[in-house]
Amino acid sequence: MKLINTDGMAFIGPGSEWFWTALSGIVLAVTFLGIYRQLRIARSANAFEQMDRLSNEWDSERMNRHKLEILLALRAGVKPENVPSGAASYVRDFWDDMALLIKAGHIDRRLVYESFTAPCRAWWATLAPVVRRLRTEAGDPRLSNFHEWLAGVMAEMDARSGVVLKYDEAFIASSLDERIERAQDQIRISEELRAVIVRPTSPAPASPPPALAELPPAGEPA
Repeated sequence: MKLINTDGMAFIGPGSEWFWTALSGIVLAVTFLGIYRQLRIARSANAFEQMDRLSNEWDSERMNRHKLEILLALRAGVKPENVPSGAASYVRDFWDDMALLIKAGHIDRRLVYESFTAPCRAWWATLAPVVRRLRTEAGDPRLSNFHEWLAGVMAEMDARSGVVLKYDEAFIASSLDERIERAQDQIRISEELRAVIVRPTSPAPASPPPALAELPPAGEPA
């Protein structure tokens, strides 16, 4: 029993055009599949590079000094809407940039969720009062709306994962000392890593002890 009837089919010469057309289509399909796979690999590698860059920036000494300035102001009794605006702008710009990378498709939000969900939501709760004040003063409701959007996305993903944690004033107050200590530790480590350690030069080798005088033979006076 023939599954495929090849009677009258030509594979070479006149009448074989159908075969070469089909073969060309298969080759093109395989080529496009290979290109697509390479693009996916390159995109994944780029996403991880972006995540590594963002992690390094978030843990950098400069970022931690800005975070520490805000947290120390809160512990000193400064109202949340009046924390240092320069430090607040630096921190919220980081989250706005991350949100833009997600919206542009450069980073998968699932990667961000695994690494940044807690700090994203915590810092939106921390900066929301000053952001709202600046929105009113500048007359620009779009100010830091990307950070707000990202914090909402992280909250939704937390809810789907069964994580129930409120990032509110009570959370900020209860976690303030821990966050200050963490920022101070990061700054201390950065300072130690760039410190120059001065060691004394190796001491000169000790001179050998003088040779002992030859003892006289037994029975002779020394």
